[in-house]
Amino acid sequence: MYQKIKWGFYNEMRPKEIEAILKKRPIAFLPWGAIEYHGKHNPVGLDSIKALNLCTDVAKETGGIVMPVVDLAANLIKSYPGISFKKHSIEFSEKLIYMICEEYLDQLADQDFKIVILLSGHAGEPHLQNLKTVAENFNKKNKSKHCWALAEFDVLPKDLLVANHSALEETSLQLYYAKEMVDLKSLPQDREISLELDAVSGRDPRSASVSYGEKIAKTFVHNVSKKIQLLINSFC
Repeated sequence: MYQKIKWGFYNEMRPKEIEAILKKRPIAFLPWGAIEYHGKHNPVGLDSIKALNLCTDVAKETGGIVMPVVDLAANLIKSYPGISFKKHSIEFSEKLIYMICEEYLDQLADQDFKIVILLSGHAGEPHLQNLKTVAENFNKKNKSKHCWALAEFDVLPKDLLVANHSALEETSLQLYYAKEMVDLKSLPQDREISLELDAVSGRDPRSASVSYGEKIAKTFVHNVSKKIQLLINSFC
C-alpha cells in the first residue's frame, strides 16, 4: 500500500516505509483533538475525528505522514462560565497541554520532519492560542524547520465556516466523515437551539448536511495544500 503513495499513517507503517516518505515529503500532520461534550447529537470525539480526517485529506494531496490524534485539550465546555455540562468531557490543564505540545514538536524535529502541520479541532481559549504560541517559539529556535498551528476557521471564508461548537459547520463535517455517529433527531424541534440547553454555539445544526460538510472539507484541503506547497519550497 504505502510503496505506491507518498503519504501514510505513522503508527501503521514500518520504519522502512516511514523513511521512504520522509525522503520525499518530510511533513508531519499532527491532529490535535479533544474528548468533549458536543450535545446529544454529536460524538464526544468530534474535534479529534474532524482534525484527523482533515489532516488525512490534506496529506493525500501534498504527501507526508499523519501522526496519531492527540486527544488532550484544555478549556472545554465543562468549565465554561455559566454552562452546566460537567459530564462527558476529559479536561486537562493549560500548563500540561503547553508542555506536551513543546515536547511533541521537539520529538518530531528529532525525527527529521521539516514541516509540522498542527491542526487543532478544538478552538477553546487559551488552548488554541497556547498551541500557536508553542509553534511560534518552535519556529524561532528551529530556523530550518517550521510548524504551522491552525484551526480550520483560520483558512476558510467566514460565510462558509466560523468558530463554533457543535453547530451547523462542525455537525456537517461530522456528517461528512462519519454520519452514522450523528443523531439530528435528538435535537429539539419545538424551540430555538442554545448553548445553555443544547451545548451548541453558532448556527442551527438542524440544517446540517453531508454536502455542506463536504464543501467545508474540500475548501479547507485546497487552501491548506496551497500554503503547504509554499512551505515545501522554503523548507524541503
